[in-house]
Amino acid sequence: MNEEIALRFASGLGVFRMLCLVPTFLPVTVAWAESWETVFDENGLVVESRAYPGSALREIRGVIHLETSLNAVMALLKDAEFNREWVYRSGGARVLEEEGYARAYVYGIVDAPWPMQDRDTVVRFDYQQEPGGNITITINNFPDYLPHVKGYVRVPDFGGYWRLRPQQDGQVEVIYQVYGDPGGWIPVWVANYAAVTSVTRTLQAMDSAVKRYANARSDFVREISGSGS
Repeated sequence: MNEEIALRFASGLGVFRMLCLVPTFLPVTVAWAESWETVFDENGLVVESRAYPGSALREIRGVIHLETSLNAVMALLKDAEFNREWVYRSGGARVLEEEGYARAYVYGIVDAPWPMQDRDTVVRFDYQQEPGGNITITINNFPDYLPHVKGYVRVPDFGGYWRLRPQQDGQVEVIYQVYGDPGGWIPVWVANYAAVTSVTRTLQAMDSAVKRYANARSDFVREISGSGS
């Protein structure tokens, strides 16, 4: 399979995001605490992967610095309707339930390339801002929150977080770390390649997408003159 074809397997969901195209038949042969391996480093974006406990699939982490505000990034991440405009291969997302500003249950779709079946997911996002300004949005999978939708494969395992860290130079460091096993059948090397591509393409698009929220303000997000810690 050449690179062009392999790229077509990359898929994702965004703040409301999942890794798609991951097999369930793979052997359990990995150990925890493996060091991160850099798999992409270009134009200020670094993407890394490492073994995930109990799986032959890889956990992915991307780090990028954006010239923006915490409010702008949060506004982008919470805008479910705009999700499909910047998240790589997103089929759309919608909020199912909100518990104030800090928690939301979100339904999302991955527009998987033919001949694969599209995936869907239900995840809960929990927002917390530390006194120093850093923001963490934890992603937890809730596959049984919503009845299964005909025509989609419900993702059985997905999780991770977004972390936003204000910097001394006025930028925001964005860290996106995820692992997902939505089931299905595909060679492990293709699944891992797709996961890296998915995170990479989404964070590359984020720099442009966040600009539409330059004037966003919220009573729940405190701007900090970056700690960088």
